[in-house]
Amino acid sequence: MPYKPPRFTPILEGKSSISSSLRSLRALFSLSPSTVLLVMSQPGASAQADPGAFGDFAIVSERNMMYPQQVWWLLAGVIALISIAHILSLLYATSYTLRHGRAPVDTGGKQDIEGYGATHPRRFSWSRLPLALVNYFRVVSFRNTIDVGESISVTHAEAWLTIGYIVGLFTWLFINTTDTSGSALSWTYWSGRAGSLAVSQFPLITALGTKNSILAYITGISYDKLNFMHRMTARIVFILLWVHAGSKIATTPAESFQSLFLRLGLIAIVAFTLLIIVSYRSIRARFYELFFFSHFALVLIMLLGGYFHAKQVTPLTYYIWPSLLVWAVDRFLRLLRVVYYNSFFLSGRTPPLGTEAALELLSPRFVRLRIARPPPLKWTPGQAAFLIVPSVSRLSIEAHPFTIAGVDSRYRVRRKPIQAADSRVTLCDSDSHGYMLGAKPCWEELEFMINVRDGFTKRLAKAAEKGERVRVLVDGPYGFSPNLRGDDTVLLVAGGSGISLVLSVFLGLIRRGDVRAGKSRCRRVVFVWSIRDAKQLEWISTTLVDALAVVPAELGVSIRIFITSGSRQFTGNPRQPAGGQSVIESQSERDTTNNNAMGLLTVLDAVLITPGRPELSKMLKEIAAAAGRLSVTVCGSQAIVKSCREALRIPFMSFMYGAPSVTLHVESFGYA
Repeated sequence: MPYKPPRFTPILEGKSSISSSLRSLRALFSLSPSTVLLVMSQPGASAQADPGAFGDFAIVSERNMMYPQQVWWLLAGVIALISIAHILSLLYATSYTLRHGRAPVDTGGKQDIEGYGATHPRRFSWSRLPLALVNYFRVVSFRNTIDVGESISVTHAEAWLTIGYIVGLFTWLFINTTDTSGSALSWTYWSGRAGSLAVSQFPLITALGTKNSILAYITGISYDKLNFMHRMTARIVFILLWVHAGSKIATTPAESFQSLFLRLGLIAIVAFTLLIIVSYRSIRARFYELFFFSHFALVLIMLLGGYFHAKQVTPLTYYIWPSLLVWAVDRFLRLLRVVYYNSFFLSGRTPPLGTEAALELLSPRFVRLRIARPPPLKWTPGQAAFLIVPSVSRLSIEAHPFTIAGVDSRYRVRRKPIQAADSRVTLCDSDSHGYMLGAKPCWEELEFMINVRDGFTKRLAKAAEKGERVRVLVDGPYGFSPNLRGDDTVLLVAGGSGISLVLSVFLGLIRRGDVRAGKSRCRRVVFVWSIRDAKQLEWISTTLVDALAVVPAELGVSIRIFITSGSRQFTGNPRQPAGGQSVIESQSERDTTNNNAMGLLTVLDAVLITPGRPELSKMLKEIAAAAGRLSVTVCGSQAIVKSCREALRIPFMSFMYGAPSVTLHVESFGYA
């Protein structure tokens, strides 16, 4: 009696042997002539040598079609869970704000960290269990990291998703791989399946890498965060493709490589290999232009080669053309934005398209770029825009992302006179006074603070040094703003050029009318900025003074600036103006020297400038000791981000005793 190998028939297989046999016959007759020739070219695959060869390949063809679909059902479930969690989080934040109303306002007049918000003894309560579980999940998932070197840091959530993705794909790759002769892990079963699974993931990779991804809107994860999974999924699929190609190369006779579909497959995988190499972190960071150009060309070669390769073997092309469609739609939407926001038909300007920008070399490492806001353009605090600068870029369509360091016209608030720490100094109340480069108020222009590196930013710095004015096309905005309405306390932490994001969020909190109207719980904002040199105070001194002039009475604000180098000692508000009452009225009086910029800030009660590095861990623990919800937004180096994450690793039992619910928003200079 011939041996019949055992078959694994869980949910992966059909309901009966009859229906399975019918599907096998249908799959056999659906094989293309190229597939039949390839089968017959394999050693021992002739009917005389192996009568069950065609039976194996019918089963293989069926599973190659079925298993990728099952993987997609799993992915859909994961995406649905993340989306539901995002929606529930938004609903809870909204209901918390409505349910608790206004937060109590501090009446001690203290706008600094020390002594703000007295704490009360806390008692254990089982009613806090659901919220404690949510907060501890955040601690474990997003505040514990796996660090590789100094510039790569991966959260546990990112690691879990990556590992789960690997386990899922390779489980479907090697399950049910016993052939009809009883041989386990038969290459006939998993070699082609590896290619099918890899091709089926092309739409996911493409969707994760686009700027207008539907996944970003339904999960609440911004495009830059999704880009991590874009790279991880691409690298895992790359391994699958080489499992497929390597097994085929090792077992396919040399004469079979004369066929066009095999050559197209080789071209596709070689292009993908080159793409993986140029997308490696160090290469991408140092040679961004090379990555930018090659990414477009190599992806196109890989998709087209893969399309015609798959078309000759199995009908898996319906996984490839959607990838091209998703990419094309994303590019079309970006093109529409560029034309709409920069077209002279809308702005009344004459060709060429774009807006003339003013460049300012703040230091050898930083450039400020300012342009008039295109009238239709609106953005929310923390969003970014892609800048196209044809005169500086190597390719006229080259786009680079930067965070917008400001707010739009929806945040315009009439400034009122404010009294400084020194009673002899009064800040003026003119809404339009004191702005650089043409006296534009912050809501009428786009401002970017750009960290100078190699390539595009280095050429931009040279243009700024020469005093050149460049024409800029704006594409955006992209990303999401932190939802801070339901948070009692907001801590904003920036390092260096990370001030772009933090300043934007800070201005949005102060200028938007939510606090005044009672639509926001926020009653306390702590702003922390760590800089190397006191000269960097000139970057935002005027903006901060203008912002403090419109702080709602219900909102307590504390600004802490730390200068990590230099010999000056700053311990509070040391500067006293000479003579009688002084009125700060002109830009020349504000920005004549570095000392004036510092003096402009230190006369204010809410501002404290100190030497050294911030003790973020101690600061965060002091703030977290207060009652209510806490939101922390940090943008800076890996060291700053790491300090914040470590300080917010609150033990589970602390939540059961009433520790505040904490949300952490991270933007970091490093990337995987």
